[in-house]
This record gives sequence, structure tokens and C-alpha cells, in this order.
Amino acid sequence: MGRGSRFAAVSAIACLGLLLGAASASATFHLMKIREISPGTNTTGSDDSYVEVQAYFPFQNFLSNGAKIAVCNSTCSPNPTEFTSFTNVANGNSQDTVVFGDSGLATGSRDFPVNLNLDQIEAGGAVCYVSEPNYTDCVSWGNFSANSTLTAKYDPSANPGTPAPALVSGSALRRSIAAGCVTALEASDDTNNSAADFASAPRDPRPNAVTPSEVPCAATGPGGTTSQPSGSAPSAKKKKKCKKHKKSSVGGGAPTTGGGATAYSAKAKKCRRKK
Repeated sequence: MGRGSRFAAVSAIACLGLLLGAASASATFHLMKIREISPGTNTTGSDDSYVEVQAYFPFQNFLSNGAKIAVCNSTCSPNPTEFTSFTNVANGNSQDTVVFGDSGLATGSRDFPVNLNLDQIEAGGAVCYVSEPNYTDCVSWGNFSANSTLTAKYDPSANPGTPAPALVSGSALRRSIAAGCVTALEASDDTNNSAADFASAPRDPRPNAVTPSEVPCAATGPGGTTSQPSGSAPSAKKKKKCKKHKKSSVGGGAPTTGGGATAYSAKAKKCRRKK
């Protein structure tokens, strides 16, 4: 093998290693946000509260690597209640969701049975999705007042900011995805301010087996062109239409002859852009 061939082979192996390293780094469970929480229905003893998290990047379905759900009362005292030891889920596409729910939540509406009991802390509390350092995501509501407890327990990313409105039985708090691409969850949808990020919405627990309704936007083109949802029809290109003006006689009168040939002056073609 020549020197050039050996160099090309080594370069190819190095590139493959970098690609595999990048894939393994992204194939985890930290690029996810809390999308929706609910204290349950207003039926007595329903025990059907839930927390739904959503991926904003592919390959985030490896929850067995250490994902946790943490629940706090209004003062997070004495400590957050943590739930862990989850298995991996099947679907790891961007926008896929995972639901952690009480035993009263229908099996087809949850991925993991977790004794959250959010109905007991409707007036004030917090929930966190804890993954890797600096990727903790928390939402607080009502009279919650223990941001410092969460940041001390986990890291600064656990600060939920100003609490969202108190939980209400029969409804949910859902994260807005209006920032950036309005049809998909993105990292920019999290401003670390629960009051700004979450609003009341109908309950809609969506387990991992259900195809997401969110659609990632196409990549922004050169020069900052506006992106479109993936799969949308591209905007029609403007077409040029050329019109050739009629020939006119020299001097604007009747055709003249010279050497047996009729002499004409031709105007140049002019093009206009068709809208």
C-alpha cells in the first residue's frame, strides 16, 4: 500500500471514529424537556396524574442510563421524591414523548407506572426531569418557593423560575412551542421561567408508541430564509416571460428597399418577471 493510500485509510478510520463518537454522545436521554403535567381528573380517587417529557433531538430514548423524575411539594421539604430505574423506550425520534403516570392512568396512556400523586400538591409544587449534569428541566406552579433547593440538589439548570398557575383537576399545564419553529419542540422553547413557558391546556397524555403531531421545520437556508415545516411544498419560483416586440419600419413609415431587400429595424427583446 502506497503512502497516499495509507494516509487515506487512516483518515477514513479517524472520521468514522468521530462520527461514531458523536452518535454515541447524542444517543442518550438528556435532550428532552417536560412538555405537559396534570394532577389528574376531577374524579375522586382517580389517581391518574402524569408527567410527559418530549425529545427535541433524535436518539434520546436511552432512559436506562439514569433518567429520573423528581417531585417537590411547595417547599421541597424535606427533599425531592425521586423515581428512577426506567428502561429504554422503543421510539427515539425527535418530538417523541414518554409518559410517567399514576396507577389510575390507563396503561395505554403511559409508558411507566410512577406514584406521582400530583393531585395532593395542586396548590404548589414542582416536577423535574433529571438527566445529565446541566440538562435538568423543571416546572413549578402555584405557591412553590424552593428554587434554591432544586439548584442545590441538582445544578443551576434545575431552576424553574417564576411558578406557573396552580394545577387544576381535569386539566394540564403544557409547554408552549411558539419560539423558533412553531410546529416542534426546541431547546429555545425553554426560558427557565415556568410562568412564561407553561399554560393551562386540556389533558392529553401521549405515550412513546403514539406518533407525534409535532413536525420539525426545514433547515434555514442561506441568508436567513424563512424555514418551512418538513414535507411542505416549496414556494413556487417566479418565471421569466419574454416578449418580442413587433418589427417596425425604419423611420416609422412604409418598408423601404435597398439592393432588392426590405430593410427593417427590430426592437430588442424585453423580459419581465412574472409574479
